[in-house]
Amino acid sequence: MTETLSIFDEIFSDSGLLAKTFSTYESREGQQQMARHIWEAFEEEKPALFEAGTGIGKSLAYLIPALLWSYKTGEKIVVSTYTISLQEQLLEKDLPLLLNALGLNLQVVLAKGMGNYVCMRKLDEVSKQHGFFDQSIDALTSWANRSIDGSKSTIPFSVSGETWGKVHAESEACSYVKCPHYKNCFFFKARSKVQDADLIIVNHHLLMAHLLAEEERAILPPFSRLIVDEAHHLEHVARSCLTQVLDRIQLFKSLGRVHSDAHPEVSRFFHIRNWVQEKAHKVRFDIDLPGEKRELLNQAHTAFDLLDQIVSTSTTAFKWRITPNVFQSQKWQEELMPAFGQLKETLLRYIASLESIEKELEDEIKSKVENDLLDIASAVERLKETVATIETFFKENDVRWAEKTPEGTTLSIAKLDVAPFLEEKLFASLKSAVLCSATLAVGGSFTHLRRNLGLQKETNEKIYPSPFDFQNRTRLFGIKDLPPPNGFQFIPEVVQVLRNLFEISEGGAFVLFTSYDMLHKCADQLSDLPLLCQGDLARHQLLEEFKKSQNAILFGTDSFWEGVDVAGDALRLVVIVKLPFPVPTEPLLEARSELLRAEGRDPFMEDSVPKAVMKFKQGFGRLMRRAEDRGCVFCLDQRLFTRSYGKIFLQSLPECVVSYDTKENVYKEMKDFYRDGA
Repeated sequence: MTETLSIFDEIFSDSGLLAKTFSTYESREGQQQMARHIWEAFEEEKPALFEAGTGIGKSLAYLIPALLWSYKTGEKIVVSTYTISLQEQLLEKDLPLLLNALGLNLQVVLAKGMGNYVCMRKLDEVSKQHGFFDQSIDALTSWANRSIDGSKSTIPFSVSGETWGKVHAESEACSYVKCPHYKNCFFFKARSKVQDADLIIVNHHLLMAHLLAEEERAILPPFSRLIVDEAHHLEHVARSCLTQVLDRIQLFKSLGRVHSDAHPEVSRFFHIRNWVQEKAHKVRFDIDLPGEKRELLNQAHTAFDLLDQIVSTSTTAFKWRITPNVFQSQKWQEELMPAFGQLKETLLRYIASLESIEKELEDEIKSKVENDLLDIASAVERLKETVATIETFFKENDVRWAEKTPEGTTLSIAKLDVAPFLEEKLFASLKSAVLCSATLAVGGSFTHLRRNLGLQKETNEKIYPSPFDFQNRTRLFGIKDLPPPNGFQFIPEVVQVLRNLFEISEGGAFVLFTSYDMLHKCADQLSDLPLLCQGDLARHQLLEEFKKSQNAILFGTDSFWEGVDVAGDALRLVVIVKLPFPVPTEPLLEARSELLRAEGRDPFMEDSVPKAVMKFKQGFGRLMRRAEDRGCVFCLDQRLFTRSYGKIFLQSLPECVVSYDTKENVYKEMKDFYRDGA
């Protein structure tokens, strides 16, 4: 062990391999410590939780021990990230340089789900029906014939979700080795590379999909070493993947794959019936699938229209939790449940009809309509999932809610606690699991994360503070003479404060909101300023516009609190308008609060505060992205400084000068700070 760890001295020293590889490299004690501790976690076969402050360089800190371990032992290592931008950084920048610097001949691949690849069999079929689809089919065919990997992310033009849904690969509609395109199939070529790889990069959603897949449909090869970066998202992604949804539009799309009323001549059922009628007169084929589909559509409209009506008259909320009292109400018991019960029975009859098609065909005909049967089988799988969701929803479950969307109301069922799933399906099967992020701890403790992720084993834990000089290069301000955030005067006062702050900083500001409503109300009153507002352009376009300007002001909500990197003087002010507490009426939070209260625990301190602290840390972290960055962070929510739980927020931040004073004094301090740095 000592001999191996001494290698890290050579790699991370001021004159070591990294210094020779990266022109801007500076030796950082925290980075070297983190790499050593990951190696020790591998050796001890313990889970590890590491919070790495901005500037530690955590990507290199986990990639180097991962590569060395794989080289030494031959074990596969999976690295899971949340954002595409981090995946791109690892694959296009960090890993090629590290492999070259370390002199290692290891295979590194990015694993993607089947739906990310074009299916040449489907594309061929759709291209023959070109007149009935959008004009991008010709472009897709031309691209696929030249493409190296057939992945959607490499398509150099926009493709609608509807079109991609007709041509992407999927396991239920795949004949595998029987397919004439099998030898040149983009997905199976990629899968072969994944099977042979030493280091596999995935995202959290694919990791969860792998855990949920049946063994014969496993997405990833067997592995026992896992590194999870951006691990603060793991709980949310796990819950999202375990959530079941009843959606009218998705149901109709599944039905449309079998028979289209608008273009029956291109439907799967039409092709099969034509073959039977023209080539096999002895076979009786009298299933009235179009008629059964119309009955099913009518039943679906009845059930979902009733749902829309009940929800619209019961609540104005965007999400409405279906509590036991709601579930036992007369409307639900006597109207809605019977309507969805009838929909389920109609679905089962329709599924039986679909499954009977293949049974009635002779082998000679089956071989002629094999692709049609595959797509019907795929539709059957999705319809069975809908049946299972209906059955599950109308039983007792963890959390159920109705959600209003532009297309109508959907019903969702979610797991309240994903810890048992993660403990059983993920952590119990691993020798080592390393979880890291810039924001994992709350007030210096990992208790909240361990409990929510189901980490029962003894864990190695460490916080590596940022090497940046926050004490001298950052100021955190609060304003005493602002009304509380729930007061009716809060927004007018905030608008005036923002105007004053922008004047002092001369723009170069991020303003982070917790709701679109407040964002728009403030933006409307500051329209004379050079504002860039989330929703006006795509996120990457907003960032590009912001970086080009030296005085732009960007108003953002959820997606701008993290994963946004603006280094240099372009960003010198971050304003957090309100503490980012989760909405108390959000169904999952409400149900979890009830559970914690029943156990005699405090849901606000044990759940709401930790979640808000981690998000607040992400927002605060937007300012300092490089050692030479400098600027101010303002929190306009006085609860940070006046409530007892505010100390937990402040203790979770890098050490910096904090000032909570009147507007007049704060503005003066801010001016002095910027002047001193000029």
